[in-house]
Amino acid sequence: MHLWSERPGARIRQIVADIATLTWVAIWISVGVGLYRFLAQLAGAGRFISDSGNGLDGIGVRLAGALQGVPLVGKGAADGIRTGFSAAADPMIRFGGDLERLLIIIAALLGLLLAAAALVPWLNRYLPWRIAAWRRLNAGARVIRRRRFARSAPIAKAELERILASRALHRLEYDELLEFTPDPFGDWVAGRHERLARAELDRVGLRALAAAR
Repeated sequence: MHLWSERPGARIRQIVADIATLTWVAIWISVGVGLYRFLAQLAGAGRFISDSGNGLDGIGVRLAGALQGVPLVGKGAADGIRTGFSAAADPMIRFGGDLERLLIIIAALLGLLLAAAALVPWLNRYLPWRIAAWRRLNAGARVIRRRRFARSAPIAKAELERILASRALHRLEYDELLEFTPDPFGDWVAGRHERLARAELDRVGLRALAAAR
């Protein structure tokens, strides 16, 4: 399996694009995590309220414990104090817990949205291009280099060049053909298929046919 083009120029471009993409992804994931951690600190406000409620409830428990031993009225007074402090503390505890969870969720969403806003446009262009190049390269290598493993008789180099030249002539744009031969039609009519075959190999990402044998 091939990961990068065998053509030096295309190979360098693909490797640089892969490294740049991995770096870009790592940077924005780090930024998103950093934003989450920073905003998650605001959840301390919810914990403070919740801790205050727990503290208030604890005061009621201690006061009730102190009054518990008073004769005649101690038990009733203790129960009343415990109930009163608990009634005042419970809403604070629930509100503080809800606020803490809400702030953590908001922090996570903002961190995720920031990372996604930077990564989605980049990956939306990079991934289709990179996957298409990878699939074209590996499919081309499997078809063109079939003589390495195919059970049928091997194809002569001249015939293979003719097939590749035909694909290049029918699939590539004129400016792409002119990068390899000044007279694409003349080469085809005269049976000079080498340069047209090289154009098709370049489109796929494989080396020259002679070097690929």
